[in-house]
Amino acid sequence: MKFRSIYLLAALPLLIPAGSVLTAGTNPLFPNYAIAQEASETEKPNKEEYKQRRQERFRQELNLTPEQAAEIDQIREQGKQAKEAQREAKQEAREKMQTLMAGDASDDELRAQHRVLQDLRREMGDARFENKLKIRQVLTPEQRTKMVELKKERKGRRGRGRRYHQQGGQSKQ
Repeated sequence: MKFRSIYLLAALPLLIPAGSVLTAGTNPLFPNYAIAQEASETEKPNKEEYKQRRQERFRQELNLTPEQAAEIDQIREQGKQAKEAQREAKQEAREKMQTLMAGDASDDELRAQHRVLQDLRREMGDARFENKLKIRQVLTPEQRTKMVELKKERKGRRGRGRRYHQQGGQSKQ
């Protein structure tokens, strides 16, 4: 017991400078940490800016004409307006379901409300699919092929982190 406390007291002066280095603005071990932390505190990525950058990259990679880009923008805008109304209806249905679950509603009432929620989700999925079909009609066959390739590539990048960590830090090549 005495030896442990002596070792801890002896190690304390060594730990204090290491702790101050980690909390200081300039850290020789992690030089970019303070910069990244400052950037994340001052500039939160805006969801709309991210969407715009992604759409612009989409346009460039597919080599869309200005007419195609304008038509796709129009389709997306119409879809956005319809989606907002559907989202509000789904939120109301979800809140009603929570109220019914908390109360003394019958199983049949809960099943009926569950069907309402399922129908709203299905409608939203169908609307998303219809928008995809409309956008597909604007594209040339070559652009359609390129779009599928880009989506596969993007999907592959999205899942990379999870597989890497599940394999204990070893990625498959």
